[in-house]
Formats: sequence, structure tokens, C-alpha cells
Amino acid sequence: MRTSPISLLSLLFGLPALIAAAHNVPEKFSAEHPFSSELICHDTTCYPKVFVATDEFQIIHDDQELPSGLHVRLNLETGKKEAKINIVDAADDTNNAVVVVHNDGDSQLAAVDTPKPIPRVPVSLDGAIKPPISASAGEALEFSDSLEILSNHKSHSTTELSHALLSLEDLVHEIYWGLQIAAPKYVSPLLTLVSSSPEATIRSNAALVLGSALSNNPKALSLATSDYSVRPIRSLLTSLDKETDHNARARILYALNQAIKSPMTRTDFLSAEGLPTLHRLFKNGDAEFMGRVAIVIEDNFLNEDMLPDAESMKKQADGSVRFNPTRDGIDERKFCSLLEDALLNGSAKEGMDEDVKEKIFSALSALKRKYLGHKECISSKEFLGWLDALADLEGRSYGQIEADGDEPLKLKAYDNRDLFV
Repeated sequence: MRTSPISLLSLLFGLPALIAAAHNVPEKFSAEHPFSSELICHDTTCYPKVFVATDEFQIIHDDQELPSGLHVRLNLETGKKEAKINIVDAADDTNNAVVVVHNDGDSQLAAVDTPKPIPRVPVSLDGAIKPPISASAGEALEFSDSLEILSNHKSHSTTELSHALLSLEDLVHEIYWGLQIAAPKYVSPLLTLVSSSPEATIRSNAALVLGSALSNNPKALSLATSDYSVRPIRSLLTSLDKETDHNARARILYALNQAIKSPMTRTDFLSAEGLPTLHRLFKNGDAEFMGRVAIVIEDNFLNEDMLPDAESMKKQADGSVRFNPTRDGIDERKFCSLLEDALLNGSAKEGMDEDVKEKIFSALSALKRKYLGHKECISSKEFLGWLDALADLEGRSYGQIEADGDEPLKLKAYDNRDLFV
């Protein structure tokens, strides 16, 4: 059998690379996975078709095949996938990686020194969030691919970007994945999409990804606001103010609600005139949006369980005092008359059902409780008449109405009417 000149040349040129790679194959690895002599070449760069692992992380090329039994990670600094021989090392720094172990086709995330108590949010002894135990290699690779599309969204089609955002949203509810995407370099393109994408669905989904990542995830929120050049609160407020699409606006408000869950971000929200913005948008919004704004106000400014004492008076490193809404003349009391008007005249607004009214009345009751007797929160005679009629149990007992479960607003009015007198 004769060898063609072209085949001979390929073998000669490829031989040094094959020999060098072969020296790096551990004996036990070689026995299970015979070394492939096939090369992949791009211009002057060649590498084995089958990835050859060493005891150091190396970049995995997109067109390489991965043998089983490797320790694979996504390097979040470079965005590249890397792999090495699977040696569990407690000192190995995996804080910047998605760690995956391939086990003969059944892949799972490696749990290095992962304690048992919290399966959804594995945490190491130093407090670092580890990959969720239930996560799979497929999720890790899908996450990294979606991050690549997000980072380079201008180079991808609307369909590709939509698919990436939906994949990310499905994953970032987990604390670990939410923390990964909260890095400022990923928050920045999300905010760009929310503010300037011509497609309402992209704006909506980008806001949903950000809101889901920050939800109940203090470490993610801290990371997302760690770079002063990336200003989530101000960017979201600006986007909310100009958004015209109903669904996108609701999701931007959701993201904003999750982003103001710390003293510092609430301060940023107040100093950026967040309350006046919500006040203005509430007046011009549809019924559903009104209900959502009422929830944001109550949860973040009226719920004492979520508001540390005198948090707005804490001093910064330079000795100055953080923004204080009462001292600086902007506070939530301005919503008292606005919420009352919404309840009095809401019947004329499409979508103002009992559920929306209940949300608005709940926020109004919290305002009354916090600012009892303040002149800005004194109810009008018209509203008091409306409230008396609503709180009338009409011959039924409180227990009967509660058991029926069809008039929660009436029960709230009955429970809270003394706040309004």
C-alpha cells in the first residue's frame, strides 16, 4: 500500500505535536482512553482532536472531543472552558469556575468540600457559594454558552439572544448561577439590552434575568453594584421611565424591586429620585402596574421587618451621612392621597379588580400605620365614606366571610379602618 505525498507530509508535520501531547497523558488515563493521532488544524495552529489532559487546566477548543473522567470548568475571567485530570484538591480555587466532572456520559457538578445542611445553596467553610448539587454538566455548558452570547450580543441574532436569555433565566434562580451572572461585566450588557434593545421581548427578558439573579441573593446584589461605572439602580429607573411596552415595564419594575434590597441601593434609589419617578408612573399607569408599584413601596419602605433602624443615617467612610428621605424632603407619604384616589376612582380603570385593590389598600394601610396623624396622610371625607361601606360586613360574621374567602379586601378594610379615623 502506497502513502500519498500529502499524507506523508501531514504525518511529519503533526508528529512533534503528537509526541508532545502523548508525554502528557497519564498512564491510567491512556489505558482507558487510547490516544488519538488525529489532529485539527486552523491555519498554522494544530491540536489533537481528542483533548489531552494534564494536571494543569488547559483551554478546551470548541471542536475538540472530551474524554470522560476530566475536571472541567468555565473560567469566568476569560470566558473559556478549561479541563485537567480530575484530582479533587480542597485547596483548588473554584470560586471563579463552573466545575464539571464527566463520568462516562453521566455528568454532574463536582462537590468539593461541600457541607450537607443546605442542598440548594452549597457553601464552603469560607462562605463561598458552591455549584448546586443537582446541577448537571449540560447546565454548566449551557450557562457558559449563553453568557458568551450575552457578552457579544451585537454579533448574534434576536433568536439566538432570546434563547440565551431564556436559558439564563431558567438557571439564575439558583443562588450560585445568579451570583455568576451578577458580575458587573455581565450586568452591564443586561442593562444595555433593557435600555436600548429595539425588541420589547429582549428588553423584557433581560430585565427578568437580572431580577431573577438578584432575588433573595444578597451576594449577587453586592457584586452587581460593586463597580461604580455600572449603575443598575439609575439605569433601571431611566429604562422604567421611558418604557412603553406593558410586559417589559412590569419586568423592569421587578428587577428594580430586587435591586433595592440593601441599605446602599435604597439610598441610591432615593437620591436618584426613585420615589418621585414611581409616583409619576403610578398616576399614569394601568391597574396592574399600580398594584406592582404599591407592592414595591410597601415592601421596601413600609415593611419594618425589611428596614433596619435608622439605616439612612449610617455614615460613609468619608464621614458624610447617607441620603435621608425625610430630611431631604422626599418620602413615601406623598403616596397617601395618590393611593386613596386610586381606590376611590379605580372602578373606572380597566383591570382594577379586587386583587389590585387589595395590594393598593395594603400599602395605604401600611402608610397610615407608619405616619398615623401626619397631615399628609389625613383621609378625605369621600374616602372615609367609601371605606365605611367596604368595611360593612352586611349582617355576616367575620368568620363566615373569611371561610368563604371571596372578599379579602372587605376583611382588610374591617381590620384597618381604625387607622383612617
